[in-house]
Amino acid sequence: MLFKYKAKNTEGKTKEGEMEAKDQLELARILRDDGFYILEAKAKSGSGGGFSFKNLATIDLNYFVDKIRGVPLEEKMMFSRNLSVMITSGIPLSRSLEVLEKQTQSPLFREIIQKMNQDIRRGKNFSDAVASQPKAFGKLYSSMVKAGEVAGNLDEALNILANQLEKQHTLRSRVRGAMMYPAVIITVMIAIGILMMIYVVPQLKAIFSDLGAELPATTRAIIAASDFLQVYWWMTPILFVAFIFGVKKSLDTQWGARAFAWLLLHMPIFKTLVRKINNANFSRTLSSLVSGGVPILEALRIVSDTLPNVYYKESLENAAEQVKKGKNLYEVLGQYDNLYTPLLLEMVQVGEEAGKLSDLLERVAGFYEEAVNETTENMSSIIEPILMVFIGGAVGFFAISIMQPIYGMLGQI
Repeated sequence: MLFKYKAKNTEGKTKEGEMEAKDQLELARILRDDGFYILEAKAKSGSGGGFSFKNLATIDLNYFVDKIRGVPLEEKMMFSRNLSVMITSGIPLSRSLEVLEKQTQSPLFREIIQKMNQDIRRGKNFSDAVASQPKAFGKLYSSMVKAGEVAGNLDEALNILANQLEKQHTLRSRVRGAMMYPAVIITVMIAIGILMMIYVVPQLKAIFSDLGAELPATTRAIIAASDFLQVYWWMTPILFVAFIFGVKKSLDTQWGARAFAWLLLHMPIFKTLVRKINNANFSRTLSSLVSGGVPILEALRIVSDTLPNVYYKESLENAAEQVKKGKNLYEVLGQYDNLYTPLLLEMVQVGEEAGKLSDLLERVAGFYEEAVNETTENMSSIIEPILMVFIGGAVGFFAISIMQPIYGMLGQI
């Protein structure tokens, strides 16, 4: 592919021209080897920019996957850990980013690191370069990096962030693992139900029609669903995607987020787990920010942005306002005893009095992360009987709906 580019070196000298390269990343590497970084680059028309099977084969599907899901958490964790080691070893920041750009497995993250490196070569601070990539690095990350730069301990701040991301990744993996079993069972059940509707029910419908049997309402409902799936089977994936999209959009609204958060905090099986997860995330994140030198008011606002549950968000926003007026954090959080556990509140009180809030919050985070681990390990034994009742109810409903007209015909003979 032929690119028209404009580039600049560290001495301020610019050059323009045309160069053949596989993509813009390869063009940037070629120019970087000559001591230049890209200011502008554009593929010339007729140089392979149009559609072709050759171009289609070169598309990096991982890039588009990353565009949808964002930069993987483990990539950011390894980036933070390795960058901390390199800075401690005295390797220049720009050189460190070059090395990490080659190491990362994520095409999207590779592009982001490259842009950050370009910003640093132009004279920007690392914290500004991080802040310019909000989709990859959230407010928590950029605030910690900025605090580390101001205090002169960027390597320590990055190490704290790596630990934070590692704990977050572990916690998320445990919760996902616990939800995998019921998700697979329910998916298989739905698939079997659809297959029965398409292949089994039509044969039963023909038998009922030949015998002229009067069908109960439940049987007529199953047959109607079968008729719909036979004619409009192609609508099943469309309706599924539309349902997922509708749920996601409703959760983005204020009432939807509030309703879902309330449901999670009051569901008999999940409410204890949700409370432990949010208390662990709150403790871990606030501990990392405070130990990184971020002021408590700013730290509370950042933590409120990182917690997904709207009730926890509002409690921390209110806490920031009350602490600003002179109240202790313990007093404010104590008003939300339905959200924060007595252990956490006690530790916050002792931490404020002893001046060791960060250390004690880290201990609380460790305790609840372990508690979440134990709960998720036992989750299958808790959910399994509920799933069995659900499956039994579905099978029983189907069996009764099919057998009821058969028994009715036998009674008329």
